[in-house]
Amino acid sequence: MKKITTLFMMVCSLIVFPGILQGQASIKEVTLNERAIQDPMKSWTITFTQPINKGTFKKQNFLIKDEKKRQVQAKLSLSKDEKKVTITPESPYKKGVTYYLYIKGNVKSGSNAFLNEHTVMPFKIGAASKESKNSSGKTVANNKQPASSSGKTASSGSDSKSSSNASTSTSSKTPGKNLVKVQTKKHSHFDEISVQVSDYVTKVKAGSDEFEYKGNNLFVLYQPGLKSGEKITVKGYSMSGKVLETKEVVIP
Repeated sequence: MKKITTLFMMVCSLIVFPGILQGQASIKEVTLNERAIQDPMKSWTITFTQPINKGTFKKQNFLIKDEKKRQVQAKLSLSKDEKKVTITPESPYKKGVTYYLYIKGNVKSGSNAFLNEHTVMPFKIGAASKESKNSSGKTVANNKQPASSSGKTASSGSDSKSSSNASTSTSSKTPGKNLVKVQTKKHSHFDEISVQVSDYVTKVKAGSDEFEYKGNNLFVLYQPGLKSGEKITVKGYSMSGKVLETKEVVIP
């Protein structure tokens, strides 16, 4: 099975997406975490480890849309070795508007193998939103509520005394196992790390990257650029910011 690597160039940093090419029938859409940019004329370069099929080098496969699903006018360019596609907007991005970079799964390599997933990467000028979209396109906020020592979820209502008591018990009494289950899954452009947590965990991070809360005590991080055998340190935090448990994950 042929392999392909996708790479986004963000200013001076490089993010590598190891991936696999397979039949078009398995194509699905996956949305990455939102990125923050500073340049209103930011261009994106997608680099493959193999030359792409010229027949799939077209605007239907590499495009940018705004939050109202309107396509942004942009120019495409292909490198001489046919491994790099650059997409550049013809007019500046607007501040406060979320844009989406699309790489369609029907892009093919020179050997006519398809990408197995459509990839969508949201971005906007300034700080990245604390809300992000999951693969179904639904907006998810990291609003998990902490549990009290009895295991019940604390209310975020107007009863400040009750809220304070819940916060105190969370930081002082927590069970030994808070990162209950950690799993990794290989996608075509990135790795998916999912963490099932106890009721006491309100935030999960790997380095500076914060996991997205999906509900039912499940946090997920879509992480590009990871290599097989690489070790990732995952930490679960209480509402007060205390580290409740740390686990090391080895990327398969």
